Amino acid sequence: LFPDKASGSLLLPVKASVRQAESLKAGDAPIVTIEIGL
Repeated sequence: LFPDKASGSLLLPVKASVRQAESLKAGDAPIVTIEIGL
């Protein structure tokens, strides 16, 4: 995750192969769940 000062949110890079498989385009806002195992 990377902070984005312009939008005040976090950015999550997504590989091109995943974007294609999920039909995501620039500007889309998918719902993402992140699990952190400790």
